[in-house]
Amino acid sequence: MTDPCDESTGNSAQRDNSAERWLLAEAKKIRWHLLSIIGLAAGIGLLVVSQASLLASASQHVVMQGEGASKIIPFAAALVLLAVGRSLFTYALEKKSSAAAALIKQSVRSKLYRKIQSLGPAGLAGDETGPLIETITRGVDELEPYVTRFLPQIAVASILPLMFLIVIIPSEWRSGLVLLFSAPFIPLFMILIGRGSERLHRRQWGRLSRMAGHLLDLIQGLPDLIIFGAAKKEAAAVAHVSEEYRTATMTVLRVAFLSAFTLEFFATVGTAVIAVIVAFRLLWGYLTLQEGLFVLLMAPEFYLPLRNLGLSYHARMQGVAAAERIMPLLVKPLPEGFAGSLMPSAGPPAVLFEGVSFRYGCNRGGVAGVDLELPAGSITALVGESGAGKSTLGRLLVGLARPESGRILINGQDLTMLAPDSWMSSLAWVPQSPYFTSGTVRENLLLGRPDADVNEINSALEAAAADLFIFKLSHGLDTVLGERGAGLSGGELKRLALARAYLCPATLVVLDEPTAGLDHENERLVCEALERLAVGRTILVISHREQTLSRAERVAEMIAGRIERVVSPADFLTPCEVTV
Repeated sequence: MTDPCDESTGNSAQRDNSAERWLLAEAKKIRWHLLSIIGLAAGIGLLVVSQASLLASASQHVVMQGEGASKIIPFAAALVLLAVGRSLFTYALEKKSSAAAALIKQSVRSKLYRKIQSLGPAGLAGDETGPLIETITRGVDELEPYVTRFLPQIAVASILPLMFLIVIIPSEWRSGLVLLFSAPFIPLFMILIGRGSERLHRRQWGRLSRMAGHLLDLIQGLPDLIIFGAAKKEAAAVAHVSEEYRTATMTVLRVAFLSAFTLEFFATVGTAVIAVIVAFRLLWGYLTLQEGLFVLLMAPEFYLPLRNLGLSYHARMQGVAAAERIMPLLVKPLPEGFAGSLMPSAGPPAVLFEGVSFRYGCNRGGVAGVDLELPAGSITALVGESGAGKSTLGRLLVGLARPESGRILINGQDLTMLAPDSWMSSLAWVPQSPYFTSGTVRENLLLGRPDADVNEINSALEAAAADLFIFKLSHGLDTVLGERGAGLSGGELKRLALARAYLCPATLVVLDEPTAGLDHENERLVCEALERLAVGRTILVISHREQTLSRAERVAEMIAGRIERVVSPADFLTPCEVTV
């Protein structure tokens, strides 16, 4: 019988290995930068040896030979030059590390952005926005120390101590044996303590992702929280969660400090033992002051690369934990289909739903076995109670979700076989709450068609009856809107969204409750704009407003995720006669 803990440990080790292999593959792309970093670090090591040798030699001349200040001026000048050279090498090392970090982050972020665009909303269904943003931002930043600190430090810790041993042993082989014996304990304890803290790092990353998602939800729902007087309660909950995260972070730091203390302990003990050996050797006359001082100066430098490697081991854990989040997203398979076919024709498409079913998590909501036809160039209204599946059907049509069964035919061709770019360029989606970014009215209008000229913009505004208010604004099209269109009313934003859809070269338009929450006058203007928008396009409008339904050609009624009937607007709006 297998132990679940053992299985969990094995899975964790397997994830670590695959994540680290991916990190190493990414690091190979900047191998020349890493080799430059290693070369500069080796150069600094050579300068350290030269400095120690010169300082020991100068001390020998002053203390043992009693020479004056004039005799050591060349030594002092050489030491100054070496110090300047070491500073320049260090500056070049930092600059090269920054350049390597920028390259690796740019490469990974670019891959993530392209992958997200390829997946689309359907491929990212089920992924929470907060953790996704956290992965793209902080997750990518966590890769930087692994690539620019940990990997070069492994090479430096392999090269410099060996180089220092080669120059120390001829002067004092006993001290060289002490260094050789004590050196392995530093990476050994580094690995032992590091393995214990890996679990803490992984847990912290999970907590941070959950906090990011929770905070994003709170920010989006802040107006409702304020209205219902729950903002202070949620703020207290966030403060409590933040305090728990801070406490857990302190636990991780405590482990990090324990690791640093262990590394310093072995380095200090090793240096102290060497100091005792050198002192007795000097006392008995077996060493000159120059040789003894050189060995003492080199002992801390011998341990320094190993201590730095131990400290950078935490960068490895952070990088691996971040890679465990990034790699699954990069290798996530694309939704099935996408054969690359272009739209069958340039005119308004005919749409046919054949047995389309889709359910959300826990088999709730969604649609089941939907059969519906949208004739080319027609206006079809979709009605039903809240939760009947209307918005889900619209999301399936525009590709924001993928049917679990059945298919959607566009001019007789399966939607999944169309190239995403070709399909997206032929449709426009106007949700119930149109989204507007912080920017000018012109910038928001041109999101779907950046190359539109002034005449086309004015025509779109006129067709959507948006010119009635746009040109009354203080700066017209150059008026700056706030986030989510702050500065315009709900009706004005709906008409502006219709103008944006009108401006796009779309042949299929899906509108979700375009007149919801509008007064009678704004509803009339939107409905008139909808009629103008329908010319040369296939329209699916989700609504329950009588004025909107009366302008449709057919009304499809949904009940509990199924199409109950398809009738004319007159038949739907005429009350049923009750026979007694």
